[in-house]
Amino acid sequence: MGLEKIVEQILSSRPDLTRQEVHKMIEKKKEGAGEFFTDETAARIVASELGVEISQKPLLLEILIQDLVSGLNDVTVAGRIIAVYPPQTYTRRDLTEGKVARLLIADRSGTLKVILWDDKTDLAETGKVEEGQIIKISHGYVREGLDGKLELHVGSRGDAQISIPDAAETRYPPITQWVKKVAEINEEGGPITVEGTIATAPTVREVVTSRNEKVAVASFELRDNTGRVVVSAWRKLAEVAEGLAVGTRIKIKNAYVRKGFSDQLELTSRSFTSIDILTEPEK
Repeated sequence: MGLEKIVEQILSSRPDLTRQEVHKMIEKKKEGAGEFFTDETAARIVASELGVEISQKPLLLEILIQDLVSGLNDVTVAGRIIAVYPPQTYTRRDLTEGKVARLLIADRSGTLKVILWDDKTDLAETGKVEEGQIIKISHGYVREGLDGKLELHVGSRGDAQISIPDAAETRYPPITQWVKKVAEINEEGGPITVEGTIATAPTVREVVTSRNEKVAVASFELRDNTGRVVVSAWRKLAEVAEGLAVGTRIKIKNAYVRKGFSDQLELTSRSFTSIDILTEPEK
């Protein structure tokens, strides 16, 4: 529903107001919020304050990721889940143990990291949220992360709704938008998802880390129709990779890009990286 339709509904319910007065109220609402509201979002808030019920899609779904600013509280944002990271433990100041998990979501304006705290980590831990789903996070608060990018934190007051009945699939970018071709791997960082075929048999070796820890790492080449890239699968994922045959088509999710020994970019796994088998090689 556009701005003018909302204004028409307000005028229909409040004949004591003029169109000019309603527009002034909407502009004042936008200014008071630091202009992070769209016209439609501000109009819906004005309608609510005037006691005018506006039908159709919920107000809070209209807030785009690009419109968020650090310091906002009681925020609701919807997006498609493009990555789910397993929970990790941390120690609170009182020395009790807590848990934190992360999601990466996207709407048509950008991507946003969602931080789930303590009991909210059950969403990621129990498999209730999966890549590709549309999720609405309510009552979150926006903060700047260590990397300087905005994060939406979900604490005890927060809530999450999956498979929103009135959410149009076309309003959110498809999950395939984040599956990269080998030729598109051109800078360090991540996480990224890559699909391809195993081109060389994985070889496993034991290495000693900077922490003097002995761990297993499996190395192999992955290819698609744009090129080849070296993959290093560490620890438990090395066991998974070791059993994969040449010709197996796989999807590597949540991998990171780094420079290898020859200064060439390669994929490396982390604790939340996974390998999905898409097709087995023909025998």
